[in-house]
Amino acid sequence: MNLCFIPWINWNSFLHSRPHQLVKEALRRGHRVLYLNPGMEPSFQEGKLEVWHPLSHPFFYTVKKMLRGEFFRSTASSNETLTPMRKWVYRPYEDQNRWTFFSKFLIEFLIQRKLRAFRDWEAGNIIVFEQPFPLVYQIPYLKKVGYTIIYDVIDDWSAYQDAPNYFRETEPYLLQHADIITASSRLLYQKALPYSKNTHLCPNAADLEHFLTSRRKWDRPKDLPEGHPIAGFFGIMREWFDTDLMREIAQKRAHFEFCLIGGYSQDIFERLKDLENIHFLGEKNYSVLPQYLSHFDVTLIPFKTNELIRSTNPIKVYEYLAGGKPVVSTPIPELEKMPFVYLSKNPEEFVGNLDHALETPTDLSEVDAFLENQTWTKRFDVIAKAVVSFNQS
Repeated sequence: MNLCFIPWINWNSFLHSRPHQLVKEALRRGHRVLYLNPGMEPSFQEGKLEVWHPLSHPFFYTVKKMLRGEFFRSTASSNETLTPMRKWVYRPYEDQNRWTFFSKFLIEFLIQRKLRAFRDWEAGNIIVFEQPFPLVYQIPYLKKVGYTIIYDVIDDWSAYQDAPNYFRETEPYLLQHADIITASSRLLYQKALPYSKNTHLCPNAADLEHFLTSRRKWDRPKDLPEGHPIAGFFGIMREWFDTDLMREIAQKRAHFEFCLIGGYSQDIFERLKDLENIHFLGEKNYSVLPQYLSHFDVTLIPFKTNELIRSTNPIKVYEYLAGGKPVVSTPIPELEKMPFVYLSKNPEEFVGNLDHALETPTDLSEVDAFLENQTWTKRFDVIAKAVVSFNQS
C-alpha cells in the first residue's frame, strides 16, 4: 500500500506519538509512506518514508518572513506566540493570518500535485487524516484520483481551549465523507459511529521493544534528583494538566521527588516552580525515555477531568506499564480495569494511591499478559483489515 499521513505533529518532534508509531509499523510491513509535516521543516526521504511539507522550499520561508514583516523587526510578532497545538498545525488555516487566502489555496494545490505523483494504482492508496484539515473539502477529488480515506479520530478536537473555529465545520464533513473511521477511545468511537457503520475501535498502544528496556538497569540521568521515591511523568503539560492537583500532592508528599519530562506552558511552571520537590526536566528525546522511566518508582497521569480527557486514551499509560511501573492517575475512563493503574477521584485518593503503588509489588507477568494485545502491530492490523473489508464490499 501507499499511505499518506496527515498528522498533527512534525516527524522530528521530541514527542513520539500515534502517527509515528503507525508509520513505523507501515514501513516494517513494506508500505510506502508520505508524511505531510504540519510545520515548515525541511523535507527529506529515507527508504520508503518521505517527510514533506508543501512550503519547505527556502523561497517560501522568505515569502513568509516578508508577509509577516520579520525583515524589519528584531522580535517575532504576536502571531508567532502560539500554543503548541497551533504551532504544529497548518498556519494558513488560522483565522487571523494575513496571508491565509493565498497560502491556503497554494498549499492545497501543491499537496494535490504531490498526491497525484505519489499514488500507485496497482498498490492501493490510502490517506489517513489524524486531524480535520487540511484537504478535507478535497475528499471527493481525492477519491476520484484513487485514494481511500481514513479518519483516525484521536482527540475531541472541539474540546481544546484554543480549537480553531473551522474544526467545528471540517470534522463533521470528514466524518461524513471518510470511507473508514478508526477511533482511539470508546467515547470517540461512539461519537463517530452515527456517521458511519464502517467505524472501528483502535486504541493506543506501546512500543514494547523500546519501553521493555526500562526494566533493565540504566545509568542514572544526571538531571534526576538523588532522592527517592521518584514519581515521574512524561508528555505535554498544557491546559489539561491539573496544576492544583500536582501542587497539593507535592505538598502532602514532600519526601517524594516529582519529575516532569516534556514541554510545559509558562503558567504551569509559574504555579509550581516554588515547590522544591517538583522538577521540570524539559523535553527529552524519545530514545532516552526508557532510561528515565527505569528510575521512576511510580508514574503519574495528573490530568483534569473534562471532556477532552474523558475522550482520551493516553499512550503514556501503555509505555509506563511496559516499563514495569505502577500508574497513579485521575479517573480517565479508558484506564479502567488496567492492571496496576490506580485511579483517583480526588487529591486524598491520589496521595493514598501513591503510597499504595509504592507498597504493592508490580506483577510483571500480569502486566505482560495485558500488554500482549496492546501493541502497534495489533493496532495496524485493525486498519489493514478495515481496508481489506472496505475494498471487498
